[in-house]
Amino acid sequence: MSNDIQPTKTEYSNASLDIIRSETALSRYPIHRLANKGLVNIEIRRKDEKGNTIFLWEVSYTSRYGQPGPLAYKLDTQIINRRIDEAGRPISKILKLGSLREIAEGLDLGGDTSLIKKALRQNASSFITAKTTYKGADGTEHTFEFSDTRYGVIFTGEKLPNGMKADAVFLVFHDLYLKVLNTAPRRPLDYDYLRSLPPGPQRFYEIVSYQMLPAIKYNQRAKLPYSEFCMYSTMTRYETFEQMKKQMWKIHQSHIKSGYLAKVEYEPTTDEQGRPDWNMFYIPGERARFQQLVFSFEIPQVRKERAKPIDRATPKRVIQQAETSQGMLPILSAPVENNEQAASFVKTFYRLRFGGASHTPTAKEVEQAVVHLASGEEWAKYLVQYAARYGKEQGGFPENFGGIASLAPKIRGEFDSHQQKQEVVRLKKTRQSHQDAHRDAYHTFLGELLGGRLESALPEAFAAFSAQEKSAYQFHKARAAKSKMSAQVVEDYYSDAERVRRLLQFIGENPKSGIPNFWQWDEKINPASFQEPK
Repeated sequence: MSNDIQPTKTEYSNASLDIIRSETALSRYPIHRLANKGLVNIEIRRKDEKGNTIFLWEVSYTSRYGQPGPLAYKLDTQIINRRIDEAGRPISKILKLGSLREIAEGLDLGGDTSLIKKALRQNASSFITAKTTYKGADGTEHTFEFSDTRYGVIFTGEKLPNGMKADAVFLVFHDLYLKVLNTAPRRPLDYDYLRSLPPGPQRFYEIVSYQMLPAIKYNQRAKLPYSEFCMYSTMTRYETFEQMKKQMWKIHQSHIKSGYLAKVEYEPTTDEQGRPDWNMFYIPGERARFQQLVFSFEIPQVRKERAKPIDRATPKRVIQQAETSQGMLPILSAPVENNEQAASFVKTFYRLRFGGASHTPTAKEVEQAVVHLASGEEWAKYLVQYAARYGKEQGGFPENFGGIASLAPKIRGEFDSHQQKQEVVRLKKTRQSHQDAHRDAYHTFLGELLGGRLESALPEAFAAFSAQEKSAYQFHKARAAKSKMSAQVVEDYYSDAERVRRLLQFIGENPKSGIPNFWQWDEKINPASFQEPK
């Protein structure tokens, strides 16, 4: 059975996948309260048969700064984890975050830096008592026994450990936590998707992704016990099915609508203490499969340039209203080169309407032309040409330039349909030109896959392709003595060009094999990917 990780074209598949990688040793354990109000007790403890503690995770807070809530959680997972990922390994003890204003803008808070300052202090003062083990990225086992905060925070103007004055906000990692950041395995997540989610659904995404990616790889359902989700997310745990289902519906909806989840199923069970519990099973959606497709090839992604702050001085597009016989029609204003352009449209109407006679536009006609041009030059041209033709066919209507406004509502749909058809033709030609220009690069990529990467990344697809390849080779080899064509096939059979040609055919015949076709490769791997004309 194939890995079946080929995504269907949906609205999200046109967006670049911006990957963030975070450590897997501690990030699964909770630190923050995700609800806007209240307090939660975070204590996870496991004992062996003799009553000895073999695992401990406990978080306490200072009364001065309080328990870190949803904002502190977003700050930790979206800003600080991003800076850690960008820093690469080994991560230094001191990490620059940026100014408070930059952090606030990164969390869509505008200029409210007081909230950011409080959230930073809440995170920095969260005291963790932990006892656990984890496997490092090199496969060795590490023991983590910790009673401290993860990092300290230094604000702009305060002194750094080297005695210099800080020109931004910095974190100073505590040694044991820094060791985890530098030694623990890391896993990829879709950063833009993560940022789009409210705190509860975001935490669900972080937790379930541990099970989701292998579930896709082996064509299974992802499994997450309800009690485990509540424990790792600090959500209230309910003991009736109706309460649990209502609570999880709010969590699941964001992921179902986005296409990350295709279906949710529940199975009643009990935990070790005999309390009611439910195994939650998830059928991966197209978004999850698409993420797995990108993650599985482990090809470095070019991060998108982060959005720059909005220039507050830049004027927004002005909504104008054009008065016509049909009422007030809203028109998005667009720059018109000058009044000569508007006057030229007026003259064009009279030339088409009455022949070659010259006409001097009035000031009012120029103003009317400006309004039509504000909706686009193509629209204005179409309207003028239609009005002139309509006037001839209808015995003199409209007689003047002002009369064309009454025709606008009637023909707008016709114009849009015409433009859409033209755009489809233009886009098809543009895409074909792009594919022609990058075909060799895509074939080079397929050649690299055949060099060994395909076998390790998608073993089932590689096995199916190899079996098909071997079968065809044996067929032609048996006929080579009697057939010149088969003899030629056998001679060139394992050349690079022929193998790539056969792999292309295999991809076309097996769209769910997981091997990217040209457009999937172009979108996620090609550094000069196709940009749809605006």
